[in-house]
Amino acid sequence: MKKTLSILATALLVTFTVSAAEVIQIDTPALDNTVQKVYSVYCPFCYKYEKAVTPNLVKNLPDGTVFQAICLENKGKLGVESCEVLAAADTISHKKYKQAKLAMYAAVHDQKLKNVKGSTAVKGDLAAIGLKAAGMSQAEFKAALASPKAQAKLAYDRTIALTIAKKKGIPAIVVSGNKMIDTSSITSLANLDETIKNNL
Repeated sequence: MKKTLSILATALLVTFTVSAAEVIQIDTPALDNTVQKVYSVYCPFCYKYEKAVTPNLVKNLPDGTVFQAICLENKGKLGVESCEVLAAADTISHKKYKQAKLAMYAAVHDQKLKNVKGSTAVKGDLAAIGLKAAGMSQAEFKAALASPKAQAKLAYDRTIALTIAKKKGIPAIVVSGNKMIDTSSITSLANLDETIKNNL
């Protein structure tokens, strides 16, 4: 009997822990049925999330929930151009956006190319890597970047990305526009899914 009670107590503790990810109220506009992730291709933890967490997160969102990836321009020597490439690529197709993003992540974190990082970064080199991976020419990039959709995306991201990033760093996951999940308090993918659902 004592053993059974001990097992039950442990199970209850695990259940409690699973549902206890911390949520922080932030000073950004409320948004219904929306989950946002703030990231930078210069952020190593964002890269890990991109590969291991984000696909599961998006797949398990409740029906009707909108997912938005918010690009932070203020991190990394070529942060602005990385966000511009991603905004432009996404106006053409989500596939091109993903190809560009993964290529830029890899250049920074896997290949550790000196021409895209720190004081040795060369303007235009990170963008060129992203565009090549997405199969986009400079002309296509410039046209897409000038589009109202890409400009609106860049303008929107600038309004909130830095405010969110300053609160707890990145990657940052925000639910309903103004509820940020403290990623350090997430215990599992299931815990993240549950926390998101509870705060939509």
